[in-house]
Amino acid sequence: MSDAEVDRRFRAAWEQARAEWAAADPARCAAQAGCGLSPDGVSVPFFGRPHLVTHPGGDVSAGGAPAHVAVSILLLHYLLRADGASPAGEWLAFRELPDGMFYAASFARRAEAPLAQAFGAGSGSGLEAFRGAAAAAGGLALELADAAFAFQALPRLALAVLVWDGDEEFPTQASLVFDAAAGHYLPAEDLAGLGGLLARRLTSGVS
Repeated sequence: MSDAEVDRRFRAAWEQARAEWAAADPARCAAQAGCGLSPDGVSVPFFGRPHLVTHPGGDVSAGGAPAHVAVSILLLHYLLRADGASPAGEWLAFRELPDGMFYAASFARRAEAPLAQAFGAGSGSGLEAFRGAAAAAGGLALELADAAFAFQALPRLALAVLVWDGDEEFPTQASLVFDAAAGHYLPAEDLAGLGGLLARRLTSGVS
């Protein structure tokens, strides 16, 4: 797919999301999404960094700089879809989420496989690299798998990365899981994008 085609795909989704946002009630959306509302717009913490979403314009910025269009679309979708559901406190594999099976193969290839490859050094060194990258990204350690960390991507949407160390017989495995209430806040396609974004953040400094 060419850059122009990617841009066109993003632009259509962005324009539709902005049109829906312009017609929405920002106070209601902010409350159901667990976000703050001010005269400037809605403040949405995204992986701990505040993003401002204006209304009715739907412009998204962080620290005064425009957000990437993909992040803008994701945050608009989060505000529009949020229904106030409480976190379930239960982790589900991506394929177990609503409509997750449709994107499961792509998600495993684009998000989970790179994690397993990046942190697959074996003999525990891959796990240490993963722990360091996850802690630097604001992850909270979990007692799951051989190493696992949870990430609060959005106020009411958490996901976690689980890594099982490999050896001579079995390769390293990695899994991205989501709070079971994730479908109340983003559709499967956006959740796949969210997982891919986290995977890239964690592996960006791994050689």
